[in-house]
Amino acid sequence: LRNNIPTTNIAANSSSLETELATKQINPSRGYLPPPSDKKHLIPPALENLADLSDIYTRDNKEVPFFWHIAKGGGSTIKHLYSDCFGLVEATENGILEGHQNDMSLEVVTLQVLNGWKFVNVDTTIPSGIDRAAKLNTAKSGLVDLLISPLPYEVVPKLFDSDHKGRFFTIFRDPLERVVSIFYYLQQATYEPTYNPKLASMTFEEYVFSDLAESNFITRSLIDKMEEAFVEEDFWIAREILKTKCLVGLLDQMEESVRRFDSYFGFRNIDKEVSEDCVEGYLKKGVNKNVHPNLPPEYTAVYKELVRKNHMDIRLHKYAIELFQEQKKMFENTDSDDTF
Repeated sequence: LRNNIPTTNIAANSSSLETELATKQINPSRGYLPPPSDKKHLIPPALENLADLSDIYTRDNKEVPFFWHIAKGGGSTIKHLYSDCFGLVEATENGILEGHQNDMSLEVVTLQVLNGWKFVNVDTTIPSGIDRAAKLNTAKSGLVDLLISPLPYEVVPKLFDSDHKGRFFTIFRDPLERVVSIFYYLQQATYEPTYNPKLASMTFEEYVFSDLAESNFITRSLIDKMEEAFVEEDFWIAREILKTKCLVGLLDQMEESVRRFDSYFGFRNIDKEVSEDCVEGYLKKGVNKNVHPNLPPEYTAVYKELVRKNHMDIRLHKYAIELFQEQKKMFENTDSDDTF
């Protein structure tokens, strides 16, 4: 969860009615504008070194799979599954364990504290670690099977270039369920850098109406607009990034999502025979899951405030579901060793 959860409030920017926010209907009287006719300009320049999904991917084209880790969205399961079951060499925060933060050169390290899993000796989850990874030419090294980070606007311009692009993929979760999960997790996760002791004594209702509550964090992270007020074009920017750059998975379709990731990236063809029991175990049990109460009923003021503060994430999640269905055609009649 490092650097993946805001510790201060980002103000909500819409007073639209709940019923409208729960749809993607265009209603100019409420500020919803039609999509721009020219979408080429919508991709931020900082993300230009992410490959387009329409470009053919093979494992020998010097591109690195880049998983955008959204907190409490299934990312921990992805990290553990691909390390443990697939034997992939990952670039994530684990690479600097056992004193490797002081290494002078980039290496693949086998960590005994993590059951012999393999990592490159960098931390791609914090800005200073990404700067170090850039100095060590991590993405260009050919050592990394999977790079994981919550910070695309640090990773993409610093680690990738036109000859060594990133291949973007992620898991989406219902944004309101995700906020609930984050609150109850951070109430007790004293080991997390984003732990806030104020949350420990708050009720969920107090949190939702407080300045600490999340507000459209996913969309803001995707378009790199963490504080400014939204304009309608921001949604279309986020939408276009997903459409052209991102292979989308869904937390409630985890088995199918992982199947697609495996097939697209050829993960099953990297050095290690994959144990189906291992994969099934992670898909059924997950990692870093916390038991917590469900969302409040839709008629309550708490639910309506959640919707108000996360209206853009709701719209983006609905589009991610549509895109997940659209991307299904990429995987019809494919085997895990196919390329795209």
